[in-house]
Amino acid sequence: MFYFKIALKSMLNRHQQYKSLFAVTAVGICIMLSALMITDGMIKSMNEKARQYYGGDVQFLGGITLTKPLSMAQEESEVLKDFLKKENAIVINRFNHDGSNDSYYFEGTSVRQRSIIGIDFENEKELFEKFTFIEGSFEKGEYEDTVLLSEPIARKLGCHAGDSVTLYCPTDYGINTIELVLTGIFQDASVFGMYTSYVNYMSLMKVLNREPCIDRISVYYKKGEPSNRQLLSLYSKLEQKFTMYPFGIDKQDFYDDFSSLSKKDARWCLIPLASNVSDLRLLVGALKLIVAAIVLVLMIIISVGISSTYRVIVIKRSIESGTLRAIGMRPSGIMKMFVCEAFFLLLSGALSGFAVSLIIVKILSVFNLSFVSGFDLFLTGGCLIPFVNGFKITGLVAVIIVTTLCSVLFTLRKLIHVSPVTAMATTT
Repeated sequence: MFYFKIALKSMLNRHQQYKSLFAVTAVGICIMLSALMITDGMIKSMNEKARQYYGGDVQFLGGITLTKPLSMAQEESEVLKDFLKKENAIVINRFNHDGSNDSYYFEGTSVRQRSIIGIDFENEKELFEKFTFIEGSFEKGEYEDTVLLSEPIARKLGCHAGDSVTLYCPTDYGINTIELVLTGIFQDASVFGMYTSYVNYMSLMKVLNREPCIDRISVYYKKGEPSNRQLLSLYSKLEQKFTMYPFGIDKQDFYDDFSSLSKKDARWCLIPLASNVSDLRLLVGALKLIVAAIVLVLMIIISVGISSTYRVIVIKRSIESGTLRAIGMRPSGIMKMFVCEAFFLLLSGALSGFAVSLIIVKILSVFNLSFVSGFDLFLTGGCLIPFVNGFKITGLVAVIIVTTLCSVLFTLRKLIHVSPVTAMATTT
């Protein structure tokens, strides 16, 4: 505590001398943390859009066929629900229809779709509450045949919430159409949402002229993506009841192998969200690599800059070091004093940099960037929403402080051994 008091008083008295070092530390950490929070926010937004599109965090697929009667799927769903009793999760049944040949019509204008997903809006309430609606909502109200469209598609059609749109759907039995009430328009121009529409499950079965069936069962964890431990625990339970593919099998490998199985070789697979978005891993990896490079460069600048500048400071303060030794302070005490000064400098710079980074990312989150083509994948509500990971930020700042202090220690080791005689001679 004694050395901390001396160091703090010394640093305050020489604040002009430390001003440039403080600026380097604060600016460096500000840039690092801003890049980190923005990148984490972009990745989180992408994962949330993927969760919405795939209906949750993990999919349970397989059996005899991927598309199965609803009654059979209900049995599998009940097994999952039983295994997930202690988890804050919901089991979701869906039917994903290839909508590449289907179109929505409104007042003479038509738009094709990529995917039309049949869902139970009531069962997926927690999931759809996280959508960003610019008009209406997912609540169907008094209507039975309802649909949700993305903003770009609704804009092309010229329709608004409350309007009735016609779904034109070729089937094995001819052309079917159905009038659907547009209850909500959600903001998503990404690869997951732009050409994806969500239709009331029974309405989709009606227009497809099919018996109720599903082609995927998903598990949505309400508190966020599950840990590997949770997924492995679920897999081990399922393995006791079903013949399972190995955990972590790639989605495409599963599809390729499953199509070659005979009906007597029923097998199931647990596919986590990471496997569904494997095509985007390279993009996420590139983002993380860029941030890592920025962090590394700035860490080197801060560490080398402060340690080399401290060398000059200590040399200029050699008289002070000698005088302190003359009055009885040991070299280790002088070392502690200078290290405490460096610690206060780094800590104050880190806190200031963190505060400024919060202001910067808050300002950036105000701007709507949905006009940037292809960038909506990383946006929430059209904006860059930063994600503040306290553990990661604390760890990064701690690493910077520790590495820089070690560098300062190495610099100080040979510069503090000024004898009292030398100090007295210099002062006279």
